[in-house]
Amino acid sequence: MLSLDDVLPPPGDIQVLLLTLDSVSLSWSSPQGLTGTQTFRVTWGCDGETSSTRVKGGHYLEISSLKPGEKYQFNMATEGEDGRQSRWVSASLSTVVPPRDLKIDHLEETSFTLHWSKAEGMEKVPQRFLISHCIPGTDPRAANTDHCYKTFSNLQPGTEYTVSVSTVLSNGEQSESVSTTVCTILPAPDQLTVDSVDTTSAIVSWNQPPGLDQTQHHYQISYHCPGTEPHITTTSSHSITLSDLQCVTQYSVTVCTVLENGKQSQLVSTTLTTIHFQWWKRPSRVAAVCVLLAVIIGLWDSWSCPEGWRRFGCRCYYLSTEKKTWNESRQDCLERGADLVIINSEEEQTFINGFKSVSYVWIGLTDSVTEGTWKWVDGNPLTTPRYWWSGEPGGGTYQNCGEIYYISSGQGVWRDLGCSFSQEWICEK
Repeated sequence: MLSLDDVLPPPGDIQVLLLTLDSVSLSWSSPQGLTGTQTFRVTWGCDGETSSTRVKGGHYLEISSLKPGEKYQFNMATEGEDGRQSRWVSASLSTVVPPRDLKIDHLEETSFTLHWSKAEGMEKVPQRFLISHCIPGTDPRAANTDHCYKTFSNLQPGTEYTVSVSTVLSNGEQSESVSTTVCTILPAPDQLTVDSVDTTSAIVSWNQPPGLDQTQHHYQISYHCPGTEPHITTTSSHSITLSDLQCVTQYSVTVCTVLENGKQSQLVSTTLTTIHFQWWKRPSRVAAVCVLLAVIIGLWDSWSCPEGWRRFGCRCYYLSTEKKTWNESRQDCLERGADLVIINSEEEQTFINGFKSVSYVWIGLTDSVTEGTWKWVDGNPLTTPRYWWSGEPGGGTYQNCGEIYYISSGQGVWRDLGCSFSQEWICEK
């Protein structure tokens, strides 16, 4: 309880809850140290005209019938039962409503366009707009426009900008600003190219994206073959050598641009397939002689392949010692961690024909899913090379599986056969 000599504490700061063209909703907090029902005197005015009211038992006031586009001064004081008043707390604002419906379109690496609508009820009021944009933590750059849109250009790629717009009337009164944030697009690497492919390595390159000459960045590269986890690496260069690859294997390669803050561009991708080791095409005569000697003494077939398997290039091959149907043969290969052989090259066809010990063996070729559409067991369609015997494939709904027929002088030929026949098969891994 205050005595007559005590000074009444003022209310807390005035807060604007809602502002329209001709009204405002205000709120404030209780005076410090006062309890019970409180009374407040509120005055407001512009251009010499003043109005006032008394608020008892509350901390909220809605004032209507204001003049659009005018600047108002609001004053508030705590009022005692004896008529004493605290010091005044003041706030000023203009009945100018900010724009609405901010939208971003035409977002590019170094530009974007901001659109907005005039405030509701102000569509016919003469006005312009003050627009500013900045990277957070830097000074804003401001501009004026009579239009409800603005295109920003010469921006930094992959960068976040804060954009603010406020309404400005012809008398100079200005609304509060409304803001939004937008991040320009970080460009992806350009023209991803496979420069060279070897048995266990490949070189890929790309061009620097436009607009990044003055921006610190690097590239993230990911590559993997089907069924394996991606291997991820980074470089600041525009090319990279991918090593420790498996031969005769298809790899998916993706590259993206990465900024220092971790922001990444969209991915660009390509595929590559490593090749067989072809010693006869190597320039080193010493290497060729060494490999040839290894073949002669039988080391080439057994090196790094399980017992009972033969090696060609960087693949291992197994010729069965029993006979089964095509499906049973494939199941046997799968249980060995392999699959029926897929023939990818002329050299591999010659190698398979060189097994010699049997005349017919199953290979991993079938048109059992769609008649006439031959596919390998990995799902890839048969393209080239083709080694069908004359008149083959013969067709027919029951001849859906492929075999290789041994020919002593040549590469052997393919035939289609009923999948239920039992014969030897060749696995590959």
